[in-house]
Amino acid sequence: MFCAAFALAWERLRARFGPIHMDPQPALADALNAATLGAEVVDPAWSVSGAGFGGEGVVEALRAELFSKFPDAKPHYLPDAVPADALVAYGYLSKVLKFETRFAVREGTFKDSRVRAFGLDGNPFGADPARRSQVVVHDWAAPGDFVIELVADDPDSRVLVAQVAPAETLAATVAGALGRLDRLRGDARQLAADEPLVIPRLKLDLEERFRELEGRPLIGEELSGVRFDEAKQRVQFHLNEGGAGATAEAILGSYGPPPRSFWVTAPFLVLLQRRGASAPYLAAWVESTAWMEVLGPVPPPPPGWGPPTGFGAPPGFGAPPGFGAPPGFGPPPSGAA
Repeated sequence: MFCAAFALAWERLRARFGPIHMDPQPALADALNAATLGAEVVDPAWSVSGAGFGGEGVVEALRAELFSKFPDAKPHYLPDAVPADALVAYGYLSKVLKFETRFAVREGTFKDSRVRAFGLDGNPFGADPARRSQVVVHDWAAPGDFVIELVADDPDSRVLVAQVAPAETLAATVAGALGRLDRLRGDARQLAADEPLVIPRLKLDLEERFRELEGRPLIGEELSGVRFDEAKQRVQFHLNEGGAGATAEAILGSYGPPPRSFWVTAPFLVLLQRRGASAPYLAAWVESTAWMEVLGPVPPPPPGWGPPTGFGAPPGFGAPPGFGAPPGFGPPPSGAA
């Protein structure tokens, strides 16, 4: 799956600071530095992107632009505010394409499954003639090898469906399909009355975390000491009898060191000691719930919930090596009050 929201965020980051380099440099960063999108790929009318430090007002500017273009937007990644030294790169796009005449709802097959689909219903006296006019056949080599376009309400955008053999990469597969556009001429570009059309409905909501970009120090005078705590993208997409639509959001965020946490969740030591004394008059090493009021098991977190990478106790943090309860200190013998 590729969506341009993350590339938009990176592009704005690169425009602000130049090519982004990390220590060590992941291959994904090199690929993003080499990528160019621009208005040719994503129309600024249905996208928002920006990058900068919190003190520059980047979040406020992004939120203002986002809600001016998309009043009903519900961003999940864009924070309300960030510290002045936080670095944020953000990308958002939303585009909905509708078919003037809805296709018929059908039952289709995909591999060995029956699936809900859309296409023509085979009724010559119904809406099929109008539906066929919304289909452009760019190339057809065999029943399992063709490239078609579904014409939507925006003449500036295309909905392409290509049943083709996959290449080694998604980029190569896309290039191969685009290279087959407009191969046919005349009547061959149109669906004949006896030619069937059945396409599976699609609906997805995917989130991807680009962990190879997280936690690595950035290189550069302005970026010294900065590392991304999060780098992620969420893509929502649908294709059905009424049209196609995509909404995507991406963020790269560096928020500085996490706040200190004093939530005792692991074995710990309790001491009672007179001020100035060299030893406590009570010491207890607690490593089980035997001395606690247990309320029940800890519920699992929601899917995808958790702090950004790098938040938490430093590696190796815990009880000092060899530390344990002093002789005679420990839970009372079984049955003791």
